Amino acid sequence: MNAVIGLVLSFLLTIINQFNSSLEGAFLQNDPARLERLLPLNTPVLITLPEPFQVSDFFSRQQAFQIMRKLFQHTSTLEFFIDQENQPVLDRKGAIIQARWSTADRRDGRKYLFRLYFYVFPEKIDGPKDLSGLKIREIRAEKR
Repeated sequence: MNAVIGLVLSFLLTIINQFNSSLEGAFLQNDPARLERLLPLNTPVLITLPEPFQVSDFFSRQQAFQIMRKLFQHTSTLEFFIDQENQPVLDRKGAIIQARWSTADRRDGRKYLFRLYFYVFPEKIDGPKDLSGLKIREIRAEKR
């Protein structure tokens, strides 16, 4: 029984590590297309971002992509990393992954620091393999 639990946890941590790598790449490269691949196809995404972005609502995958595209056009990521001190919080339906994001406004140079929380869940779609895996159900930010 312990071997089965260990195998499941190992598999889950591998999936989370792959997801984290994709998430970091999207933010570090200011690439909304990479982030869009991490959004679910048929489930709305809750995005809650404080000033200066002022966004808080449920959005379709395409709407979330447009928001992130505008956000990445107006800001430049200075740093983004998954918080290793706070391991993912797992439950039966998904996990919460915490990150730190530092960004600068391209227009006025102001810098912002955020703690980001990503609620992710496993999405299984009948189709190509690249549509399976963890997807973002919620992005929530707190200004630091």
